Amino acid sequence: MKNIEVVGLRIKHALENNEVITFSGDPDLDGVTSLVILYKYLKNFTDNLNYVCNERSEGHTIDKLIKNIPEDTKLFIALDSSSNDTESMMHLTERGIDCLIVDHHTITNENPFATIVNPQQVDCGYPNKNACGGLLTFKLCQVLDDLMKVSHSIELSDLPGFSLMADMMSMMEMENRYYAKLSLRGLRHEGLKQLFEAMNSDVKNLTSTDFLYGASPAVTAATRADNIKLAIDFMMCDKANSETKGYVKELIKLNENRKAVQAEALEAMKTGLCMTDKVIIVFDPTVGRGRNGLVAQEIAKKYNRPAIVLGFGDNEDTYSGSFRGLDDFSMLDLLKSCENVVYAAGHDGAGGVGVSITHLELLRLELNSKLRDFVPDETLYYDLEFSADSVSENLINYLTEFYRYSGNNFKPGTFLVKDLFISDKKLMGKTSNTVKIDCGKLQLMKFKTDEEYYDQVPVFTEVEAVGSLNMNVWTQYRPKKKVIKTCQLFIEDYREIN
Repeated sequence: MKNIEVVGLRIKHALENNEVITFSGDPDLDGVTSLVILYKYLKNFTDNLNYVCNERSEGHTIDKLIKNIPEDTKLFIALDSSSNDTESMMHLTERGIDCLIVDHHTITNENPFATIVNPQQVDCGYPNKNACGGLLTFKLCQVLDDLMKVSHSIELSDLPGFSLMADMMSMMEMENRYYAKLSLRGLRHEGLKQLFEAMNSDVKNLTSTDFLYGASPAVTAATRADNIKLAIDFMMCDKANSETKGYVKELIKLNENRKAVQAEALEAMKTGLCMTDKVIIVFDPTVGRGRNGLVAQEIAKKYNRPAIVLGFGDNEDTYSGSFRGLDDFSMLDLLKSCENVVYAAGHDGAGGVGVSITHLELLRLELNSKLRDFVPDETLYYDLEFSADSVSENLINYLTEFYRYSGNNFKPGTFLVKDLFISDKKLMGKTSNTVKIDCGKLQLMKFKTDEEYYDQVPVFTEVEAVGSLNMNVWTQYRPKKKVIKTCQLFIEDYREIN
């Protein structure tokens, strides 16, 4: 990997000379994990460590952090960001601070003021171009192990996989699958253990889905609420104690609030969406920068087309927000090709975007023109089909194992289940947003829905449904203790059979 040994040698020099080291992490789970990996690793050698971070609403560049970097800093390390922050690195260099960058985002310009580790560099021969900040930081720690003749990095080997999954890096990449396995099968992190348990996941049998729809959104809820300190403090947890339990409770509370705000925003937007547009563009400053991406993701999923959710920008002339795309094409590349976009950054399917207020309508027209041949695909795809009678605990466990390390480009299995007969239904959840449909030994579960959906579900009717299979396992303590197991289908949709 280009420059990784050079960066390792510079850090080794700083440790040997007792220099003050300051680093930053991007305000998302990958950035926080990168920061925690390096901080915990370097604590084995020195106490001369500082870190500075943006809140999510402040953006992903470090220009606003420069004033917070201690004057006695000799080495600054930017993690999971800053490959293109030329001006910021120039200012730090002028202060006599050496700058290192460990990043995985697309490089758009030269940055001669820092030594960069980033597999996206044109002349970097590292084959995994789908690495994330956390994995690259861990790789740096492995290099430091070799240089310092120690083996401290193995203590942190459970963290890179979570970074990869959270940042939606490709799970078709074999190295990424390997580290995902280390995370799910070899979990050491006490805070994450408690968080998984609090969210009713089986810590001894974790899947990517447990993380992506459970622990990951909970930790990210802190960064989205501009409470990055909570996310960092939680990820720093080494012990199972009352402090860790407190962090877990706080994260779950923030995540529940995030769900409520997200649902309210989606409901409020329903009447204002233009279904004739190729890209759905929404301006709603009440959503907040930390949640724009989540709402855009829900819109894109619901309406099968890319979505942009905007709020007010950093100046009075600009709107800024987040975009979410589809698998059909790179939304990032599309936005970068648009004349009416101020900036676009991030990944192919997810990132940030800015547009001049006076050019918003022009951008809508430009996107419609560029995507004039694009037709939103309303088709519901599935991998295999089964009769309801053939669905069993053994089958579900087999499928769970096959799809255990799923994510971007290797999605969890989706199945069509036939010969279902609905005998009963129930509306559940604190906000009545979950529907349980009884079909004999198989339960159908529909999440993130409403009473209108519940009312439309027929009873005493034969249906077939598409969704993901899951075993619900819980312990009943009264009248006597026993383990209850239920076969479930988390449905995307169903249809009646006449």
